[in-house]
Amino acid sequence: MSRRNRYKQLCEAYDRGVAECDQYRRECREFVHDLRNSVIESLSCAETKVFMFPPSTGFVYKSQMIQGDALDTEFGENGTAAIGFAINVNGEDLEEKFFTFLIIFKKTGSKIRFNIDDEKEFVNSNEGINDFCEYLFEVAQRNLLGRLSNFLQSPGENNTPIGFKVQTE
Repeated sequence: MSRRNRYKQLCEAYDRGVAECDQYRRECREFVHDLRNSVIESLSCAETKVFMFPPSTGFVYKSQMIQGDALDTEFGENGTAAIGFAINVNGEDLEEKFFTFLIIFKKTGSKIRFNIDDEKEFVNSNEGINDFCEYLFEVAQRNLLGRLSNFLQSPGENNTPIGFKVQTE
């Protein structure tokens, strides 16, 4: 009889482990949904300007494409998760222009810690999310305004040059 109880305990442990992993994924997806809403509110932009995408596929825009959602979150083996965001910064014109970034995050204890560039980490509190939105705006603006500078400072031996290939003949 005791062996049967041990088997039953293993089955219960498996079920409990699966339930805990499912709960973790739900919490992470709720965080992503809340973060998206905070970015939209912070930028005062329409919901249709913010897209989400799975990091492994990259962002591919098609006019009929779904905006993406928290289900695009990808999970690593160590509990780290990632989601891609793209903000359409086309303003009033019709040409599509995007600023893209990845959010990497992981729940530790009761908090979710997240970042976009490994330089600064944020926590999923109201203050942490507000700080993140301010930081994201600064990074995006600096990146978008510094495009020429970034291009001019790129290494000369780049395998995929932007614009044209210099002829050496």
